[in-house]
Amino acid sequence: MNPKIKITIQFIFSHLLAYLLVSIPYFQFVMKGYYEGDSAVFPLFLVTSVDGAAWTRAMTWLLPALIFQALLMVSFIHIIWDWFQTQSFSKQMFVLVWMRTVIGGLAAISPAVGSLEGMVFMISEITFSIHLYVLFEIFLQSLVQAGIFLWFVRRASEQK
Repeated sequence: MNPKIKITIQFIFSHLLAYLLVSIPYFQFVMKGYYEGDSAVFPLFLVTSVDGAAWTRAMTWLLPALIFQALLMVSFIHIIWDWFQTQSFSKQMFVLVWMRTVIGGLAAISPAVGSLEGMVFMISEITFSIHLYVLFEIFLQSLVQAGIFLWFVRRASEQK
């Protein structure tokens, strides 16, 4: 199989698996109150399960959006691949986690929850602690995805 296709498939799979392993439990145990219930703040600007039709539409597009998101991220990995594969495990982890947490989260060029612009421009109901909770979820998801992806990459290189 073409190495770029293999890397892409591994990255997409690790991205989706990290989403399942981190975001679903994190929602249930940490974030649910911000999405549902009397003190929910995310319905002020996000589609939530409260709006059935909009939620169904969002859930229909979630998997394609996650796959496209992974494709966008892995395109960067392809650009730096020759350098990336020569780095130590810790440097590879750092690059992958930094890419998602810092560039995709904290430094994102949009006023989103967990981003610096979001901390400046979001409504006051989105407190600093909510921004930190979301950023921590991004960080956890980044760690899990990086670990899974690098496990695939190292396993493939050992089989050669």
